[in-house]
Amino acid sequence: MQNSQKPKRLNNLIIILVLALVAVGLLIASRFIQSPNASLSQIEIDDTIKALTTESPVPAEAEATAAPDSQPEQTAPGYLFIILEGRVWGIEALGEERDVTVDQGSGVVNVIHLQKDGFYMESSTCDNQLCVGEGTVTLTNWQQRILGPCVYCLPHNLQLELVVPNAERDPNAPDA
Repeated sequence: MQNSQKPKRLNNLIIILVLALVAVGLLIASRFIQSPNASLSQIEIDDTIKALTTESPVPAEAEATAAPDSQPEQTAPGYLFIILEGRVWGIEALGEERDVTVDQGSGVVNVIHLQKDGFYMESSTCDNQLCVGEGTVTLTNWQQRILGPCVYCLPHNLQLELVVPNAERDPNAPDA
């Protein structure tokens, strides 16, 4: 009976070692992947803003309750990129306190509260409400958050990302 448990223990040990090596490999690889904020320049932000004002990035089924012709300020300290279903849905400049509603129809609604120096998900019609609990992303804390500059609403396929022009990566920041 003891002899049959030795191969099981050995197999379990091998599995644990392989998983530990994979985890260490992923940790090392994550150190070499750079945040999109670290290399984004003001010119790239301006080009994105221009592209958004000449093309319609909003999916046909989604509509914004914010002014559709509003163009983000191009000298803001930071920008909120609203990414819906993998496409940039809109860009909001930080600076004034206001709400932005993303209404995808069929009762799928997210309300984002913008502040002078950041944003948070104020409400969502998703069941789990994890996005509402992710907290505030600000110009001073985005590098220290576990999720970095982002808030995610996975059920609604919505990503919010703070983009800080010419931001330097904090070497003490956690790897997200």
